[in-house]
Amino acid sequence: TDAAGGPKAKKIALGYVHNLSKRTALYTTFARVTNSGGAAQALNGAVTAANGRSTGYDFGVRHSF
Repeated sequence: TDAAGGPKAKKIALGYVHNLSKRTALYTTFARVTNSGGAAQALNGAVTAANGRSTGYDFGVRHSF
């Protein structure tokens, strides 16, 4: 909990893009939300219990036309 004793959520995220060419790239992202004090925040509309955690990742290929 924070100094006032209220709900608190912490988020950490890490992403990377690797260019294969001028128009094509690979990408990936990882994120985690950790709740305390009764908070129930989650990633991408997921549902989590109070004081729970939510973890997500994505990866893909981007090509510009």
